[in-house]
Amino acid sequence: MVKPNLFHATHESKTSDSSTSSVQEKVAHQHHKRPASSRRSSYESAIQGNGVVLAKNERYDAAHDHGHHSRPVSINATFDDGIVMESGWYGYLVVFGGFLIIMVAIGYVSIYGIFQSQYNDIYGTKGASPSSVSFVGSLAVGFQFGFTIISGPVMNRFGHKVILWSGTIIGSLGLLLASWATELWHLYLTQGVMFGIGVSLLNLAATAIPPLWYAKHRGLAMGICFCGAGIGGLAFGFLIPALINKVDIYWTLRIYAILHFVCTAFASLVMRAPRQLSGPPIDTRKDTINLTILKDPGFIIWLLAATLFGFAYVVPFTYLPSYAKDIVGLDPNVQGGQLLSITSAANAVGRVVIGIAGDRLGAIRVASFSFIAAGASCFIWMFAESFGALIGFSIMYGFFSGAFFTLVASITANIVGLTHLGSGLTVIFLTNTPGNLFTLPIAGTMVEGTIDYKNMIGYNSAMFLSGGVLLCFLMFYNHYTKRIDAV
Repeated sequence: MVKPNLFHATHESKTSDSSTSSVQEKVAHQHHKRPASSRRSSYESAIQGNGVVLAKNERYDAAHDHGHHSRPVSINATFDDGIVMESGWYGYLVVFGGFLIIMVAIGYVSIYGIFQSQYNDIYGTKGASPSSVSFVGSLAVGFQFGFTIISGPVMNRFGHKVILWSGTIIGSLGLLLASWATELWHLYLTQGVMFGIGVSLLNLAATAIPPLWYAKHRGLAMGICFCGAGIGGLAFGFLIPALINKVDIYWTLRIYAILHFVCTAFASLVMRAPRQLSGPPIDTRKDTINLTILKDPGFIIWLLAATLFGFAYVVPFTYLPSYAKDIVGLDPNVQGGQLLSITSAANAVGRVVIGIAGDRLGAIRVASFSFIAAGASCFIWMFAESFGALIGFSIMYGFFSGAFFTLVASITANIVGLTHLGSGLTVIFLTNTPGNLFTLPIAGTMVEGTIDYKNMIGYNSAMFLSGGVLLCFLMFYNHYTKRIDAV
């Protein structure tokens, strides 16, 4: 009886010279025809997140890909030694756990604008400015990315379960304590810092574990996981406003905290890495940040584009309900929540479609187009004076704006190589932090004392368009340097 083999790592016996030549020709044809990013992004990013370092001579060997399972790069050990990893139905449960985490943790970003509108009314009467109120959301998103420099080594040292349960407890407790906040700085500490740290821990585990269970369908598995952000935004965009109108914002926070705990606790129970069924132990060791990648001009261009994205992404999710109220005269809890739900639904669909397009057309090419399209959609928002126009913006912006999250691993891997993928992602997320931390206060300053949102929307559009132009430069640079895989 053949054991289930996740990596299809069985080693075939030597064949005749003619057979070997035929296999080599097939491999060469496949390598020329298919972009490298389509075959290697998810697994390597997950392995790097788990502290497994790739050896210098590792490569992806397509010779054993028979259309059923694909063979990944070796992990400081060759699969000739008979390494067999667990697979099967449990992988579906792991993906479902990742979906739940992304839904309640990352989906929160999509509906924070509802809380923002409420906090403006509550703390505005106490003299708080919109920019100071928006810093609550900025802290949460900033810690989501910035705390990776700590959560990564913690996972490497103590394993997945520690960061899963830590994220579950810290994130849920942050939301619960926020429901008793009486001062704005209470929200900074709870709904900002505590919840952001919890999201960072949970997001890292949800990104690292599911790809380990799949070979052929890793991209689909990750697409299902990260669709949770859009599905969560869609569902909570209707649920949260209804709860606020039915009870109040404080009990809404308590209910959401309970839901957050139930979903993430279930995920913490079921999510784990696949077990090794046979073969010698796989050598693992702690990864460190290799700053030599900063000498690569291509990586610097990608770094700048990613930094600009950090200043752009969350602004519409936060200020769309306020715009609907101040400019169009709509209810921020009802129509505002519906607009966020539509944006989230489009975002869920867009992440899957963009991922498939990136595999087929090239990750950088698709990311560049998506950045420019998201920036162009902001002009619809800028001149929107009806609910219908805002729906059009929500659909277009939601569809294209999530490209970064879908393609970041593929682009980084193609630029710095598999050996330095972990370092590359760490640096990218760290430089993404300032934008996520300060963009909402910047946007809030632009609308303080006025109901004119045009400057803020123009700023948001400029960040996306500039990032898209930089990615176009990156494509030209890669073509000039003959780096054909990184397109």
